[in-house]
Amino acid sequence: SRTLEKMDNLIAMIDDFEKKRSEKEQLGFDDLGIDLYEDDELQAALDKMTVGKKLTIQMAHLNLERWKKDLNDDRVRIKEIYDRAVCIDSPRDAKLATLKIIIAEKIQNPTKNKKGKECKKVLLFTAFADTAKYLHDNLKEWARNELGIHIAIVTGGGQNDKTTLGKADFNHILTNFSPISKMRNKIKTMPQDEEIDMLIATDCISEGQNLQDCDMVINYDIHWNPVRIIQRFGRIDRIGSLHKKVKLVNFWPTKDLEKYILLKNRVEARMALVDVSAAAGDNPLDIKKLIKDELSYRDKQLLRLREEVMDLEDFNETVDLTDFSLEDFRAELNHYIESNRKILEEAPLGLNCIVSPDEENAAIRPGVVFCLRQTNSQPEQKEFNPIQPYFLVYAFDDGSIRFNFPQAKQILDILRALCAGKKEAVELMCEIFDRETDQGRDMDKHNNLLNESTKSIIQQVKRQITKRLQSDKNTLIPKQEEQAQDKDNFELITWVVIKNE
Repeated sequence: SRTLEKMDNLIAMIDDFEKKRSEKEQLGFDDLGIDLYEDDELQAALDKMTVGKKLTIQMAHLNLERWKKDLNDDRVRIKEIYDRAVCIDSPRDAKLATLKIIIAEKIQNPTKNKKGKECKKVLLFTAFADTAKYLHDNLKEWARNELGIHIAIVTGGGQNDKTTLGKADFNHILTNFSPISKMRNKIKTMPQDEEIDMLIATDCISEGQNLQDCDMVINYDIHWNPVRIIQRFGRIDRIGSLHKKVKLVNFWPTKDLEKYILLKNRVEARMALVDVSAAAGDNPLDIKKLIKDELSYRDKQLLRLREEVMDLEDFNETVDLTDFSLEDFRAELNHYIESNRKILEEAPLGLNCIVSPDEENAAIRPGVVFCLRQTNSQPEQKEFNPIQPYFLVYAFDDGSIRFNFPQAKQILDILRALCAGKKEAVELMCEIFDRETDQGRDMDKHNNLLNESTKSIIQQVKRQITKRLQSDKNTLIPKQEEQAQDKDNFELITWVVIKNE
């Protein structure tokens, strides 16, 4: 309906402009007969003559006849979709009816947490504020009158935030929904006797919120990015939860998910390619392959989510280095450089050491941490890797990549845990390594791990580029000659072998 309204407004603007232009041969400020010192009149004149927000274009410079025809053609198609969709009101909404059954079952048969307290809480996510508002409008009276629970909605921005308990404020709503994790008992001005049991929210709360008083998340729609689904679930599946089990309910868009994904990806890929073409990208064929690879990778994650609850660390591209502060590592590094400058300057490339894994940390298994440098990269290109041209990769002995370069902080944490304070080589480990590699003459295993690591870096960079292209048409793509194509574009700086004794 908003799209139709925008089209009607544009068509009306074009008609108005053409009418004025027909009255005068050339429309200009002088011809409008306005007082240039009256701001309101001047702004009104500008509005009549221009379209666009970020990029303002004078209407006189546009092919208005063709534009108006295209608008009318699009309007016919969108009106057809609107007329079909508007017939599906809440009494005919089977998805809404199914949602009510799930929520009623939860409320009528509440679980008990570790302290024996009943939990009726439901956290309901949707990607769109319109959908959240629709759900709130159709669940509010039902929740209050039939289920006897309080309900609230948050969508970000505050204009749609509402609640049946307490103040309709973002933080107040979340606190009343999860009073234990938010320590409501310390805020005496807030209600202490009642709680919100149903919270409808968009992804404005999918990160950084502790809501583990709740034990059920419902995804009313599936976000295109599987990571977002895991982040939503992470609001309740986190340290401090009082529940033995937490539940995730997903509403998939169709039973035949593979066909849906294929159709969606064709549309997304075409949109991304249009953006690249408009930006005069010099390698559209390579970009097309990048987009195809990224969408295929994402599809596999979505399909896995139907069968299992994945861990956030299973997604190699999920955490950007910019999400973390590496200042503590940089401070340690600067101190070490100042104390050992001469040794470092004289050290050859390819130095390695051998350490044992930490038995108390299950994430650390035998493998190798490589530090590589891309030889054909420009160091100032940090859009996809803030420590460009260096890359850190942690590969397990079986060839799988545990952490890629976006998880630099995790890799550095592992190195610190394994190596900090150790100034001498562990002779026993060195002897074992020398025996297994025939004094360094048989390095096939480690060469294979190095090859897998460089492949993973190249694939990951491509995925990062594709993600940026799909979300930001102003993304600057590194030139072809500045992109790593194979292992020959990397040199080995140092490597740490993690090995059982």
